[in-house]
Amino acid sequence: MKVSVIIPAYNVSEYIEACIESVMTQSYPDLEVIVIDDGSTDDTLEKLEKLKEQFPHLTIYHKENGGLSAARNDGVKYATGTYLAFVDSDDVIDRTMYEKMVQSLEKQDAEIVTIGVSRLRGEDVYPSVLHEHFMKETKIGTNLHESHELLYDTTSWNKLYKRSFWEENQFAFPVGKTFEDIPVTLPAYLKAEHVNLLPCVGYYWRYRTSKSRSITQQKNNLRMVNDRLDALCVCDAAFESSGDSELIEAKTYKFLEIDLFSMIEWLFTAPKSDFKAIRERVIAYLNQTDSSKVFSKLPLRKQKMFTALLKNRTVAFKYQSRMYFLEKAFRRIFGQSKNK
Repeated sequence: MKVSVIIPAYNVSEYIEACIESVMTQSYPDLEVIVIDDGSTDDTLEKLEKLKEQFPHLTIYHKENGGLSAARNDGVKYATGTYLAFVDSDDVIDRTMYEKMVQSLEKQDAEIVTIGVSRLRGEDVYPSVLHEHFMKETKIGTNLHESHELLYDTTSWNKLYKRSFWEENQFAFPVGKTFEDIPVTLPAYLKAEHVNLLPCVGYYWRYRTSKSRSITQQKNNLRMVNDRLDALCVCDAAFESSGDSELIEAKTYKFLEIDLFSMIEWLFTAPKSDFKAIRERVIAYLNQTDSSKVFSKLPLRKQKMFTALLKNRTVAFKYQSRMYFLEKAFRRIFGQSKNK
């Protein structure tokens, strides 16, 4: 069973060698590895050409810069495997990741196979807070209606997608947008009849410590807030058509707890103009979303921050934000001391 691995690369000279080596040395042998160099202006392409000397089966395409989504979409066009996989060029994967994922397909053929994720910062490995929500137990042949925890698994790169399923549903990453995984991964989960969930860690999601930050590390950016809200709206429309009220409620809670909250979390130090613009967009989104059933289920501090923001009580919002960050710091310190 051939797996086509698509790796978009743009100015990742510092990380590309580790990424490619982790993919090319997989224990699973039947891989088609496609790298799309997205118009890199550093020496990423030169390093890729040297890697090809070491790994002759590595396929490299060079194109003008068009962004991550366009590069991934181009990679899909070149793919010939039964399953599609995506890897970001600053990340690395466990040597047995694809072997474990394909082995699960021997138990149950599935449209999607997903595997656990950890964060990588320098040499340090630590849990991914987002992915911990679903990394609890193995589930073979499940789906989103049965396993609501998959709502938290919105990244595209820790998965295998059946290529026929991808093509039938005409999935594509939205070009020119950030948070491009969300409006693809969640609608795909919604359509998938069978999902194999493997909680063991296979993918290592890098937190860059250099000056060159990844897109998802640039939270305090008005354009990214707008893109993320647009992504949520795409998913909302897809979920409404499902008719599954329990799933819709679970989705709404996740969006408030994680996605919307991340947009207001940095407003504590945001410029006044950004504060006003984001507050207006968040209010507009909430007004078109029935969140009343789930709001009271949010952690109390988050409820207070949302309420202060919605009622335009700036002083109260700043106070609740300060308390939130203090509590977060105490939890981190306490957790570290507890683990020593």
